[in-house]
Amino acid sequence: MLARRHLFAGLALAPTPLMAQPAGRALTLVVPFAPGGSTDVGARLIAPRLAHHLGQSVVVENRPGAGGATAADQVRRATPDGSTLLIAVASTHGVNPAVFPDLPYDAERDFAAVALLGVTGFVLVVRADAGFADMTALVAKLRGEPGKHNYASAGVGSMPHLAGEWFRTALGLQVEHVPYRGGGPAMVALMGGEVTYMIESIPTVAGAIADGRLKALARASARASGPVAELPPLADLVPGFDAETWILAAAPAGTPAPVLARLNAAFNAALAEPELAERLRAIGTEPVTDSTPESAARHISTEIARWRRVVAETGVTIERR
Repeated sequence: MLARRHLFAGLALAPTPLMAQPAGRALTLVVPFAPGGSTDVGARLIAPRLAHHLGQSVVVENRPGAGGATAADQVRRATPDGSTLLIAVASTHGVNPAVFPDLPYDAERDFAAVALLGVTGFVLVVRADAGFADMTALVAKLRGEPGKHNYASAGVGSMPHLAGEWFRTALGLQVEHVPYRGGGPAMVALMGGEVTYMIESIPTVAGAIADGRLKALARASARASGPVAELPPLADLVPGFDAETWILAAAPAGTPAPVLARLNAAFNAALAEPELAERLRAIGTEPVTDSTPESAARHISTEIARWRRVVAETGVTIERR
């Protein structure tokens, strides 16, 4: 499969106020994961509409590797002219900087935030036939049988892992972490009875919830939005608990402010389109239409600080490989 795919050629579009850059020059969105994942799908949904508002072609390039560090390192070295952007995610610009001291990039110093594009909630799920009516019942079971239960995650150092440790330590639960190679395998293990519960992104577990194999007991995000808005938040049990993933466009540090502003306006205009918003919500991502480069930068800083605090409070230690 080609790593780079042209999604849209904007040459035939009627001019718009945002068309300040020559239409023949492509903008590259670098996705830090392989094709087919939720980050890749989201970027490919956004790209054609972004191209429309910019008046230039937009391509998506997949650069997987090292938990997103490969792509981040590539973009930080790119010419800071607005032609190359990283589709940063919670792992590259939130969790990884909090966990790994030896990243080849600095998530704040090496990048200029452009726009927060969308957020995706996490939920705590159990097997539907496990007999847990709500979180009170689950916590009572875990406390009543210390050392007999475990929880799954998408891997050591993943956000579900850190969220699981946050939940476990805050409530003083004696449960074991069982890491798997991704959210999918972790979900299969849960449905197979290998673990008692897991915290995972909505897109990963939505199908199993819909067909009755899994039951969502609470949302991990403090944000009440999307298909889990009516669920009680884990913050009811653990004050301040807030875990969600997100996608954010970031340029190399040194990109001129007018270029960042132009890109930000185009992203916001694209994400405000009802059809695109509906398609993003269908994959579990709630679009953000009012971010600024400044608010996006604050979002990164807040996320890094949050997960650094969680790492310090839980005592999680992880080696990067």
